[in-house]
Amino acid sequence: MTHLANGAWNWASTIHTIMLREVRCRFAGDPLGYAWTFLVPLLWIGTLMFFFTLLGRTPAIPVDTPTFIATGVVPYVLFRYTITSMSRVASTHRHLVNFGGVRVSDLLFAAALLEALNAIIIFVMIWVLISAIFGPPPIHNPLEFINGLLLTAVFGAAVGRFAAILGMVSETAKRMVPVVLRPMFWISGIFFTAPELPSSLLPYMQWNPLLHAIEITRSGVFLDYSSTFANMAVPLGVSAVFLIASYVMQTAFRRSRDGMELT
Repeated sequence: MTHLANGAWNWASTIHTIMLREVRCRFAGDPLGYAWTFLVPLLWIGTLMFFFTLLGRTPAIPVDTPTFIATGVVPYVLFRYTITSMSRVASTHRHLVNFGGVRVSDLLFAAALLEALNAIIIFVMIWVLISAIFGPPPIHNPLEFINGLLLTAVFGAAVGRFAAILGMVSETAKRMVPVVLRPMFWISGIFFTAPELPSSLLPYMQWNPLLHAIEITRSGVFLDYSSTFANMAVPLGVSAVFLIASYVMQTAFRRSRDGMELT
């Protein structure tokens, strides 16, 4: 038991060290530094609110616009930041694999955990800001809200792991990942709810795991909205496919393009 406890403590210390290195290295040299991680989502929400007002658009459900946008932006940011962070850590901190038994899997787990913690901070900041300006928006079903964010985190981590391993064995694939992910901003449900979509698109959009996660998140927040579209089996199933594919690829390519062991 003592050996097991020491091993768990050493592993936790390794994860903590990797997370600290990532915090210190990200945006190094920028005056605002790591604060950009939290400022960018706020700027996105402000920009989207401006365009909603400019276009005279209101949410299709009877809720306030800032909270509606926030419940789309926070899951999207968690998804996108997780993938970006895991890909960056696998490249930027890959030299750590040569020290003290650090594995590639440790780097990726630390990145995913860091982004989950960042998402919590971002959510708290947004909620405090909305509460101060518009009054505190209640969360109708906290468990369903948490479930939506957890599904987003799992999906982001699964895709992030796949993208990170793929990027370590192919420079071309690494450059293509941001391009492939860019459309997710427009089809993830930040600006709309699933019932607003044309019936002809629903058969295709039902395979979008992030849309399901955002629908579940909004169902947990808003009393007057219960999504009949959302199905948690979709993000879980797609996440399993990406995880399995990442491990298969990691096994097939024992070494990265620069000779590093993919363990």
